[in-house]
Amino acid sequence: MEKLIIHPPEGEQSAALISASDRSKQLSEWLGEHQMRLNTRCGQRGLCRGCQVEMDCDSGTVLRRSCQIKIKDLPSDLNSIRIPTTSWSDQSLHGVSLFELNSDPEEGSSRSGIGMALDIGTTTVAGALWDLSDGKCLATASLANAQGRYGDNVLARINHAVEKENGIQDLQKALVQDSLLPLLKILCQQSGLGSDAITEANASGNTVMLHTLAGEPLVGMSKYPFKPVFLERRLMDSKDLGYADSFQMELLPSPGPFVGADITSGVVASGMLKSDAPELLIDFGTNGEIILKHNGRYLATATAAGPAFEGGRLTCGAAAKDGVISSLKRTNDKWEWILSGKSTSQPNGLSGAAYVDFIAEAKRAGLVNSSGRYVRDHPEVVSREEDGQIQRLVNLTKTVYVTEPDIAELIQAKAAIAGGVMTLLELAGLEPTDLGKIYISGGFGYYLDLANAMEIGLIPEVPMKTLQVLGNSSLGGASLLLISRNLASLQPMLDSCEVVELNQTDCFEDHFIDAMVLEAE
Repeated sequence: MEKLIIHPPEGEQSAALISASDRSKQLSEWLGEHQMRLNTRCGQRGLCRGCQVEMDCDSGTVLRRSCQIKIKDLPSDLNSIRIPTTSWSDQSLHGVSLFELNSDPEEGSSRSGIGMALDIGTTTVAGALWDLSDGKCLATASLANAQGRYGDNVLARINHAVEKENGIQDLQKALVQDSLLPLLKILCQQSGLGSDAITEANASGNTVMLHTLAGEPLVGMSKYPFKPVFLERRLMDSKDLGYADSFQMELLPSPGPFVGADITSGVVASGMLKSDAPELLIDFGTNGEIILKHNGRYLATATAAGPAFEGGRLTCGAAAKDGVISSLKRTNDKWEWILSGKSTSQPNGLSGAAYVDFIAEAKRAGLVNSSGRYVRDHPEVVSREEDGQIQRLVNLTKTVYVTEPDIAELIQAKAAIAGGVMTLLELAGLEPTDLGKIYISGGFGYYLDLANAMEIGLIPEVPMKTLQVLGNSSLGGASLLLISRNLASLQPMLDSCEVVELNQTDCFEDHFIDAMVLEAE
């Protein structure tokens, strides 16, 4: 076999040549080298079906995990490979770089130059370019974090860094060379500037991501008690990170090992620093982070929500890209949806926010019970056999559907968040209705229907006026800190912040179990 014909989910088929040195490579690795990155969310360990492809052979169609087959072991009668939409790691995302700011830059902070603010998330990276002379935003953009090939969560990335000989170098290269430099190129194209125009930058993100940016070892984050190499702000030269041009890159400070600079930035963007009322910030992401302000002090925690809010580990789940359902509602027993990005004739996936809509609407319509199980005799519930087991699902279209395991994955993710929220409130002696504001952060929150989120118990039941969606508050706060150059304002928060380890509390398990049903607590 000298060449392989590949059918991507969108666009024209292509033919890629196979060299002698390619024969020992995993199919997923080889496809990635040909600009066809797949959803290797389990770190290419064969623990999921995220990178599954369809092999068109003379003998029929064969489904295989591309990370578990080498080029030399491909079927001899193989004609072509088709990549399903759910296996495609699309780099175009919507909503991830949007944010709201509840604070203004400090007066007298203007100066000449172009600044770049970065949010380095586990799943996505986002950036913004700013004219520092007038505080004008010149461009925003986002891309998938290419580290996803080593796993879809921070624990998988830590394991790769610790267990592989050049693990941390792999992560740093994927982040800088394959994510941040392409992001910079997009930002420069949008603004009409060259990369040499940037005079300074800062980076926000969780502690693990900032360690991988700096190339620091993660062994201290691999076991309890967790000991990161650094939590305080760090100044670096961009050239030392792999950028072609030299400018100062500031890594923002983190409150704790798993409560990172993204929460620090979120507090800045929300205006919590200047508020006297009790307020709560929930940053939805693979590593869900929560911070509560009460009586001038802060309680913060992190909870392993997993990638479901970004559509990860869900059968038809996808990031908010072109053609993906961003919101969903049910009218007169019919499903209606809105697609993100450019409109297409048919949806090609469901965003995490749309899954929340589905569960809430299905609950109201009597399609699911309080445990998240489908009602067996409902006419819309379909049963089919898969891998020798009966699977129940509801079809939205011929190719987009929701299974019971999808709902279970979402319920577990929402229980992690809801359990963390209720734990912090209990430790502070507060009820949800005592809060002046609840800020919703993260790209997931950009499309989130707040009433549906309350319906399934993802966020506390409070008056709607209590809730505010900030979008990417990590990027927003990083931008504000970049423009204002006022890191000193963070110190009182960092000094008074108590990081709560949920597994060390007496009440988290109870709150988590309570949240494992589809009811608001």
